[in-house]
Amino acid sequence: MTQNAIVIRELGKMYRLYKHPADKVLDAFGVNRYLFWRKHYFQDFWAIRGLNLEVRKGERLGLVGRNGAGKSTLLKIITGNVAPTEGVVTVNGRVQALMELGTGFHPEFTGRQNIQASLAYQGISQQTIKELEEEIIDFSELDEFIDQPIKTYSAGMYARLAFTVATAIKPEILIIDEVLGAGDAYFTGKCVERMRKLTEDSGATVLFVSHDLASVQALCNRAIWINRGQLQADGEPLNIIKHYSALVRRDEEIRLKARDLKVSKKQASLIERKQDIYQTFLFRLVGLDGGHPPGIHKIRALTLLCESEKIGQISVGAPMDNHPDQEQYLMNETGFMDWGAASKDELGYYRLYGNFNGRYAHAPFEFSVPKSYLVNSQNFKLEIWADCEQECVAVEVFKHDQNQYHRLGTLKNGASTSGFAFDIKAFMKTENNELIVSAELDTKNNSVLLGVSLTEIDEYGSKEIVINKVEFLDKNGNETKILYSLESFQIVIEYLARVPIHNPTFVFCIYLASGATASQWLVSTKELGAQFIEGKGKFIFKGEKLFLGRGSYVASTAIFKWYPQKGLEPEAYHVLDRCTHFQVVNPDETELIDYGICRQPVSSEIITL
Repeated sequence: MTQNAIVIRELGKMYRLYKHPADKVLDAFGVNRYLFWRKHYFQDFWAIRGLNLEVRKGERLGLVGRNGAGKSTLLKIITGNVAPTEGVVTVNGRVQALMELGTGFHPEFTGRQNIQASLAYQGISQQTIKELEEEIIDFSELDEFIDQPIKTYSAGMYARLAFTVATAIKPEILIIDEVLGAGDAYFTGKCVERMRKLTEDSGATVLFVSHDLASVQALCNRAIWINRGQLQADGEPLNIIKHYSALVRRDEEIRLKARDLKVSKKQASLIERKQDIYQTFLFRLVGLDGGHPPGIHKIRALTLLCESEKIGQISVGAPMDNHPDQEQYLMNETGFMDWGAASKDELGYYRLYGNFNGRYAHAPFEFSVPKSYLVNSQNFKLEIWADCEQECVAVEVFKHDQNQYHRLGTLKNGASTSGFAFDIKAFMKTENNELIVSAELDTKNNSVLLGVSLTEIDEYGSKEIVINKVEFLDKNGNETKILYSLESFQIVIEYLARVPIHNPTFVFCIYLASGATASQWLVSTKELGAQFIEGKGKFIFKGEKLFLGRGSYVASTAIFKWYPQKGLEPEAYHVLDRCTHFQVVNPDETELIDYGICRQPVSSEIITL
């Protein structure tokens, strides 16, 4: 008897992306194959490819990953709702799946009628249905609404009924895809306990997809991380969640830094747009004469580096390498570009680049660079892993101010990695002063730019002394936008005093999302033994422990002429009003307890009488 509930070998799912809706209809009826002149009416898109997985019976497997990573596609293939393009999927056991709220429920039927219909559809006898019906109603706690039409139910009520019905007959394999997210915390806790009992009592296998990492850790004894249609990691839930959370924190830090580049209150609400966080750079492969290249060349990987840090990588030929929702992707529209089909050999995935009669005679690809990297960094490098038949492939980057491509160099002959260093600032978009990337003295405003135009900053003051930069340092002294609760930290304020300033007061004030003050620090230079300050310098707030709970915060930084007094607002040299965004997380990212705004250490004792 096999010990595996699910076995997956080299699984792949490819979709056709059609240029026009009519093309999909014609393809469904097989008409397009007879229209020989219509060769390029769709584009291949691999949602999953090369995925291998074994799930043992009785395991509770958690699936984590970003939206669009391929999790739901994988589950639909396992349930049989979607057929794989390649590979083999073996499922040993009866599958019960909750992929969408109310799947299989009729909106006009009452909750009770839907319970009966759903169980009858699964071949359950009338006697057993009557026995299960009361148990389902009791667990879902829908007594008052069970005889009302389903269409009157809220999303949470839908989730309660759907989950309870799906688990009432003890399925051999239970698949849940984000359905419980609509329920409240109380019922979610009941669901987690019910799923745990299913695996322990009946040996059921659970596949659980959720963005709530605490629920994944609480329920699952194994987790996998799916990224861009491939298996990124597999192991203990705690380890997988830590690695996945690190990526999420990195993306969040990029977003927070981008917010500080457009920090007026109105603009901050718009910063969720991708174009406010990233700036795109367009590259291409092209023949030395600007046309199709001679020969056929294998392109395997495209990597963009800033200093030694990897900004992004395109695994050419791998799943989702051509998806425009990714931060980096290649453009391979058939009939227009010279990219070949996604392929695989003993070294991995690749695409051929050659003369495929693309109308534009090139093979373009795009990288999105976080704008925070563009403020001080300019040493960027593009690396391309390729196997070229000869040295005839040029690498170019688009120069916006000239509206043309600039050549970086050529790929080496044979199987090798070619590197191309360049100053990225020469290829940036500068329309409407979208981004200013140097800290220069602005004589008109008598201030120093903070990587943005001061017309976009909520700031004021007489400016005999100005704030150049505000940065956060973690316990290791590394710059960050994400601090850890109860760990040491530093807030560094770089300033420029053009004249001797007598005893100024530095202020750092932290606000909650509601606008309430979470914490405020005020220190005059006199307290530090400095009666006067002049020229460039740094003022540092630091602490051994950060008494803030998990959450998002915004801060104001100020230099006042004197120490604030009750009922008297001091005059300001320079104030950056709520211009700095940061986050606080728990030291253990998977911690299930939320300690609130302030995690204050306390001592305790017990007295026995």
